[in-house]
Amino acid sequence: MTSYFSRLFSRPSQNYKPIDGIRAIAVLWVIIFHAWLFQYNDFTSVGDRIFENPFLIWISKGDLGVDLFFVISGFLIGSILFKEFKKRNRLNFKKFYVRRVLRLLPVYVFAMIIGLYFIEGDSWKSAWSNLLYINNYVRGSYMGWTWSLAIEEQFYIVIPFLIAFVLPLFKKKVIPFAVLTFITIVLTYHYSVNIHDFQVPFKSSFLDEDWMNWFWDYYMLTHLRYGGLLCGVIGAYINIYYPEKLKAFFANKQSLANVIFCFSFLVFIIISSVSLGQWTPLKSSIFDGVSNNVPRLYEIIHRELFSYAVMFIIFSCLYLDTKIVRPINRFLSMKFFYPISQISYSAYLFHEMFMFWFFPKFNEFALGKLSDVQIVLSNSFISIVAIIFASTLMYLFIEQPFQDIKQKIKFSDIK
Repeated sequence: MTSYFSRLFSRPSQNYKPIDGIRAIAVLWVIIFHAWLFQYNDFTSVGDRIFENPFLIWISKGDLGVDLFFVISGFLIGSILFKEFKKRNRLNFKKFYVRRVLRLLPVYVFAMIIGLYFIEGDSWKSAWSNLLYINNYVRGSYMGWTWSLAIEEQFYIVIPFLIAFVLPLFKKKVIPFAVLTFITIVLTYHYSVNIHDFQVPFKSSFLDEDWMNWFWDYYMLTHLRYGGLLCGVIGAYINIYYPEKLKAFFANKQSLANVIFCFSFLVFIIISSVSLGQWTPLKSSIFDGVSNNVPRLYEIIHRELFSYAVMFIIFSCLYLDTKIVRPINRFLSMKFFYPISQISYSAYLFHEMFMFWFFPKFNEFALGKLSDVQIVLSNSFISIVAIIFASTLMYLFIEQPFQDIKQKIKFSDIK
């Protein structure tokens, strides 16, 4: 137990420090976003203040936290696979998939079990789709927020085969990467324009019928959302196969690298500040008065732009030590972020079920005693503390023991 707890704060030397920071920011962003969203219908006037304050709009864009997860997950898993393939010219599929199962499934199953207490209704009847990681294609599935985990695992079923059997067929690897990127963008356009004819900014309200149609039939589909994961894999390929060229670029063309870094950071800030009304109706939008083609185009490509901006920021933190990059790198590499990044998976699994269970109970107690703002802030603060506490226990007693088992497994065909 003491060893597990110490490892929660002891960062291994081989870790990419800024990626730990990005992972921590991603989970905190998602939790804060949901704390706002799940209280919006009960306290609309408080929720609207997020849109009215330009310094708080980022809260309403917490869905981008999932895209952050996708980029860093694609980069880290892609790096593992490319390192092995570069060294051995083959992949041990058995080892990869067993390690994935031991890493993800034990605490996932535990979360599904405790969800029987926290989650109302009979969505548990579709828990089989969670175990098969196809719940993002099963409408009304159990623990709906785990759609992103389904996307990741579906992607990781495919990506080893892509690396081992498809990429070697192409002398220019940019071709398959570009084709796969183009496919998801085209499909997103097709769903948004031809199938659903979405009017962007969206006009639906959280949990109404139109919102549910958007969420289940568009937002969480793997073939529309793998762009961030692919971006991370592309970054991993460059990092593993061309490290010297990367180092040379950032060393010899610092001025250009600084410009691209600043542009990437600006893209990150702008996209994090532009609401499209997916979650709640907007009283006004920056797209008001323009052709609907403009916000539609933005909706279709903004996640890819965001992902590649994040990937360049990661590269800059790893390879560029200039006055512009250094403060961002130091911030992302803070020791404070490491334990949060460690418990991020358990926190993501637990946070929604707790909020949906806790908020109504606290509201019933606090209405008439506290102001709306005080209730929203109290709900959010208590939830964050409870989520961190519960996810720490899940990390210590479930994630870490199975991580140790994973490390001890031997595969006879790997010497």
